[in-house]
Amino acid sequence: MPHPNSVASPSPHTLLLVADLAAGGVRAAAILIPERQNLSCSCDWWGEEHGGASAAVEMATRMRSCVRCLANLVLPFLFFASLLYLSTRQPLLDVAVRRDVAPGRLRVFVDRAAKNASVTTGAAAQVSDIAAVAIEGGDGDVLTDAPPDSGDANVTTDNTVQQASAIAAAATEDGESKVVTDAPPASAAAAEPRVSSDSDSDIAATASTAGSDTSGDADDTIVFDFRPYVFVYKSGRVHRFHGTETVPPGVDALTGVASMDVAGAGGVGVGVGVSARLYLPPKSRRGKKRKLPVLLYFHGGAFVIESPFSPLYHAFLNILVAKAGVVAVSVDYRLAPEHPLPAAYHDAWAALRWTASNCVSGPEAWLADHGDATRIFLAGDSAGGDIAHNLAVRAGAEPPLPGGAAIAGVVLLNPYFWGKEPVGAEPGERWVRDGLEQTWALVCGGRYGIDDPHVNPLAAPGAWRGMAGERVLVTIAGRDNFRDRAAAYAEGLRRSGWRGEVETYVTEGEAHVHFVGNPRSDKAERETDKVAEFIAGGGRGNG
Repeated sequence: MPHPNSVASPSPHTLLLVADLAAGGVRAAAILIPERQNLSCSCDWWGEEHGGASAAVEMATRMRSCVRCLANLVLPFLFFASLLYLSTRQPLLDVAVRRDVAPGRLRVFVDRAAKNASVTTGAAAQVSDIAAVAIEGGDGDVLTDAPPDSGDANVTTDNTVQQASAIAAAATEDGESKVVTDAPPASAAAAEPRVSSDSDSDIAATASTAGSDTSGDADDTIVFDFRPYVFVYKSGRVHRFHGTETVPPGVDALTGVASMDVAGAGGVGVGVGVSARLYLPPKSRRGKKRKLPVLLYFHGGAFVIESPFSPLYHAFLNILVAKAGVVAVSVDYRLAPEHPLPAAYHDAWAALRWTASNCVSGPEAWLADHGDATRIFLAGDSAGGDIAHNLAVRAGAEPPLPGGAAIAGVVLLNPYFWGKEPVGAEPGERWVRDGLEQTWALVCGGRYGIDDPHVNPLAAPGAWRGMAGERVLVTIAGRDNFRDRAAAYAEGLRRSGWRGEVETYVTEGEAHVHFVGNPRSDKAERETDKVAEFIAGGGRGNG
């Protein structure tokens, strides 16, 4: 007969399993209770008789029964206490799934949990994304200076947080390059790295190194967080996350294009120190008697990163030169914020005059022997497109170039143009537009407003009438937030009374400057083919 206090086991083994989905993870706790036929308490401290047993055996029996009683009481308590602990403790990993800029794509971020969960999941960690986003295009990631898609879940809409790392004013002192700002320092959360499973991880790791300086000297406080491009510190120091790698010139094995560098000292822009990389197509693309068109190219990078010597732009220029059959001069203009605009505009003007002069009379042999001074094309992508446009406007207003040199055309590849009010389907949220306005203030040192014609040509279409060149090609990417303003620029130029002809080329489904990050994709190949065709047309427009 079972003891009155006994509990019958429901099965040979009782397995308790609880899954907790709280706190960002999945956790399980299992307790295995061995089979007990009779979980009873035979200890009767009120005088139950155990006839025939000695006192010692009786005491031992009662102690074993007491242990079983305590186990029956304590084990359930410990089990539920463990559940409470698992459901409230900080998780080892935070997992966040966010919608990427590309429709239908997700990006998973996994962070080590911070002591305060709000540090890794708060909106402050995304403050810089109002100005720049990493867009995945084709087979590789393309870093762009386009504003984020208005529906991008990576971008916070907390305007107060947006202002935390934004610069309020920027200027230069006594011609030096120090950035002056009255903006508050970026929050610690903004400097916290995010490690993702794609190529953003190296950027985040670099950001961690840079951000770690901010806990010490006040001069190392971040006053402008322009990720994924640069951090600007109170001391004036600038940390670039990427775009600083270089590759040497030479003969490209894939295209046969040769390249060489021209140093700033005594080279391009004498007295300014502007360098350049020159490109010459293979012999099969060179005319025996007739000289080649000249391409003066300005790289992109939000005015703050990249150079002609970077792997991205060196590879892109090799492809473009081989297809177009041109002599190219890729200009290493000075970068903001150390050299805010108009420094890049001045360098572009110096490079144009140097190129024209050398095509006419040398001493640079590649230009003197192969460059046709009457067929100079200005070209650039993104920020470089902005530079090319402003250079064409200046060239039209200045005295003619030396030796009868002339600009035959202008190629604007996904140009960087913006303004105060949205055009077409541009993002209309105030915090998005304010973010672009703040980054523009950084790169120009506060000299030009966001509706200044340098960045918003639509604000002064009258200046286009005298623009140099006979033809303009504007290329547009379907997923580029600059697309509608670029299209409006082309249409406005047609109606402005400018004497030349305007073409547009649209690549649907691609992101900003996709052809630089993935130049061998089918769509990039077709776009560079279009540029080559445009240059081959010389001054004869196709409309």
